[in-house]
Amino acid sequence: MQYRIQHESITLNEEKQIIREIKQLQGTRDKVIANAAMRAEVQKFVGEKDAIQDQVKSIGVDLDGVRKDHQAIKAKLKTLETEKEAINNVIASLEEELCVVIEKKDKVYHKISELRNKREEENTCFYQNRSLLNDARRLAASKDVNALIELSTSEVC
Repeated sequence: MQYRIQHESITLNEEKQIIREIKQLQGTRDKVIANAAMRAEVQKFVGEKDAIQDQVKSIGVDLDGVRKDHQAIKAKLKTLETEKEAINNVIASLEEELCVVIEKKDKVYHKISELRNKREEENTCFYQNRSLLNDARRLAASKDVNALIELSTSEVC
């Protein structure tokens, strides 16, 4: 515009109009500079935005891998849970069998104890008689006739 004022022939009105435009443009110069600075900053943030988007994509890919691993682990965990449940069922049935066997063992032990007590009761007379005969033999071997007589009279009564 200044070139036009200096080198071209224009009317006074056009020159005044151009001078007003120049002043108006000079008044907006600070705004334009600030706007250019803002655009540069926005461009910087756009570059950062692209970098962040790339990072998000990378994290998304990693997350997909983790999800696949998580699903594989879940499937394995489910099979292990099924196996654990089967093993627990076997253990429960074995515990029931153990209870039944222990109950039978206790009954048999009780029956054996009863039979032993009954045998001891029935054999008491035999052991008493045997003890008496052993005492009599010992006295006879020692030729203690008085003690032998006394033993026989005490047993008869």
